[in-house]
Amino acid sequence: MSRMEFLTSDLQLASYLAALGHHPVRVEGPLQRRVFVFREVPQDDVSSYFRGTRAVSPQRLFTAYRTLKRQLFQPV
Repeated sequence: MSRMEFLTSDLQLASYLAALGHHPVRVEGPLQRRVFVFREVPQDDVSSYFRGTRAVSPQRLFTAYRTLKRQLFQPV
């Protein structure tokens, strides 16, 4: 992992970040515990998810959710 990478196993957080335009560069780990790896995610974007202070388009969020969920079950 480089210093610029952000890792999360939280599908909802990963979907939120993808809806903001940060797309994972890869998915790692065993099938039961996949981790999304993002590059250069500002801490403010992660914090806004937990604080609930930044809205995203529902359509973009649900599209990102479905796309990332599919990636969880693809072979690494």
